[in-house]
Amino acid sequence: MGKESKRASILFLSIFLFLHLSPLQHCTLVYNITPSQPLSPSQFLTSSPGEVFELGFFSPTNSKHRYVGIWYKKIFPTRIVWVANRENPLEATDSLANLRISLNGNLELQNGEQKIVWSSNISVMSNSTKIASLSDTGNLILRDGFQGETLWQSFDHLGDTFVPSTVVGFNVETGEKFKLVSWKNENDPSPGDFFVEIAPQRPPQAFIRSSNGLKPPHWRSGPWDKTKFSGIPEMDASYLNAFDLKEDVNQGTASLAYNTYSSSTVSNMIILPEGVLKIMRWNPNKSIDWCADWEAPKRACDIYGTCGAFGVCRNNRTPICTCLKGFVPKSTEEWSKENWTSGCVRRSELFCEQITSGLASEKGNMDGFW
Repeated sequence: MGKESKRASILFLSIFLFLHLSPLQHCTLVYNITPSQPLSPSQFLTSSPGEVFELGFFSPTNSKHRYVGIWYKKIFPTRIVWVANRENPLEATDSLANLRISLNGNLELQNGEQKIVWSSNISVMSNSTKIASLSDTGNLILRDGFQGETLWQSFDHLGDTFVPSTVVGFNVETGEKFKLVSWKNENDPSPGDFFVEIAPQRPPQAFIRSSNGLKPPHWRSGPWDKTKFSGIPEMDASYLNAFDLKEDVNQGTASLAYNTYSSSTVSNMIILPEGVLKIMRWNPNKSIDWCADWEAPKRACDIYGTCGAFGVCRNNRTPICTCLKGFVPKSTEEWSKENWTSGCVRRSELFCEQITSGLASEKGNMDGFW
C-alpha cells in the first residue's frame, strides 16, 4: 500500500472511530454537581484539579439523539470514553434536560418532561449532602458530602473504552463482571454486538465475544502467564507491558489494569462495533492525531475457529484454510464459498473405530500419530 493510500485509510479510520460533539455555544464550566446545582446542556463538568476530562451533553454525528458522556477536554478529535444513558437517549432538541442529584441521593438524568432516563440507582441515605465530581482519571464519582465516602463511580460501569486506572475483570462471589461493550455503530452508543471480558477460569484469559451469546468466541488472548497473555506475541513490547493482571484465588477475583506510567502519554483501549480491539494513542505531532498501536484480531487467522475443527489457518496462503493430513472438508459446498467454520473430518475411520463398528479387517493398520 502506498503512503498516500495508507494515510487516506488511517484518516478514514480516524473519522470512523472518533466522534465530534455537536457545538454548544456559550457553555459554562462547573466542578461539582450538588443537589442545588444540577448540570444543564449549556454546562460542562470539568475534572479536577488538572482539567483532563470533561462531562457534558453531546450528540453523535448525524444523530437525532443526545447523551451525557465523558471525553478528553483538550484533545481533538473528541474521543468519547464513557456514556451514561447509552440505552436511553434524549431528544437532541431537549434543552431542558439536566443531570442532577435527586431527593433520594442518586445521580439522575432527567429529560425536559422531568422523566428519569438514567440513574446511578443505588440505595443511599438521603439525609446527607451528596456531591458528584469528575476526577482527572475520567472517573465520575458520587460521594457523601460529609464523610467523603464513594457511593457510586462510573469506573464500575464500563462502556466501550478501557482507560488507565480502570479495570476489566470479575468477582466470582458477587457475580460482578467488569467488561467493555462495543457501540452499536459509530453514531449509536447503545450496546453493540461485541464485548471484552476476562473469563473466570484459571489461568485467566481475555476474550472478545459476541453479545448474542453465540459460541465459539470471536477472539482470545491465550492464558495469562504472570507477565503477559501467551497468545499475544506483541506483549513483549514495552508499551504493552503496561498491563498487569492480578488474581486472588481465595477471593475468586481477577482484574486487568492498564497504566501508561507516563502523564504525557494519552492512550486507551477500545472495542469497535465490528469486534476489533484496539489500543489507541494520541500523538499531536503526527498528521493523524489518534493512531493505533495494536489491534486484535488483525488478520483472518486471528479470529477464533476460522478454519473449524482439524483445520489449519495460514494468512499467507490462498485459500487460507486447509485440512490436517488425513482429513477432508466436512462440507465441500461451504468450503467452496470460503466458509471454513464447519472444519474437517477424517478421510477414513481410525482402526479402533473400525473394530468397534465390526468393520475392521485382520490386516488393518494400527493407529498412530503424525
